[in-house]
Amino acid sequence: MINIAQVLGRIGTLDTKTTQGGMKVTNMSVVTSKKYVKDGVKEEKVTWHNIVLFNKLAEIAEKYMSVGDLVWIQGEMESKKYVTQHGQEKMSFKIIANDVRLMPKNKEATATPVAKDFQEDEDGVPW
Repeated sequence: MINIAQVLGRIGTLDTKTTQGGMKVTNMSVVTSKKYVKDGVKEEKVTWHNIVLFNKLAEIAEKYMSVGDLVWIQGEMESKKYVTQHGQEKMSFKIIANDVRLMPKNKEATATPVAKDFQEDEDGVPW
């Protein structure tokens, strides 16, 4: 079976914390949109995706990513069913990232992979 989710969008929120055990965890939201025409009217559907990064990916996110950056995320979709205070059953979804690429800010640049097996230059910048 395969569980792969891919998202290309802009970072909306970015929050990195360190657990009591010393592990870094970054929770971020990434927004995507789809433009279409319905009944002759141009419309746009916006979707917010909850993303979680652990360990080295979380450290890289904390150091190099900012709200508004264009990122490509690949990971595993995880769902959770819960009951609200008012007794309503709801579902939440998040992507546990295993590969992240910082997308270029201009057309000449190339994407920067920051997967588990990344390399760094002398200044600690992933490439």
